[in-house]
Amino acid sequence: MKSRAHQQRSSGATESPDPQQYDSPQSEDFNEMSNDRQDASCQTDLTMDDIERMEDVLKQTTKELVDLRTKAMDTLFSQESFEKSEDKTTFYTGLPNVLVLMQVFQLCEP
Repeated sequence: MKSRAHQQRSSGATESPDPQQYDSPQSEDFNEMSNDRQDASCQTDLTMDDIERMEDVLKQTTKELVDLRTKAMDTLFSQESFEKSEDKTTFYTGLPNVLVLMQVFQLCEP
């Protein structure tokens, strides 16, 4: 005996599928489970104001980090750092500029 679907295909009839065929207790359970998952996946307590405040804090913190890194580079004691900043040379050595400092170093060499 041929199945009903096979008979429909071979006869060329275009009947719509039987809706009761898909309304089984199993499909209801699946719908309930998928609704539970959908509700559970949409959890957030953040508003746009919260997100904007967090972005502002991040920008401020990033700016502070850049400023601190710049200050850290200014505290390096190298010939190049003294050549770049006459104020640094005067503050740390009491000498007017790097040229005078270099002359002092040459006089001290053995």
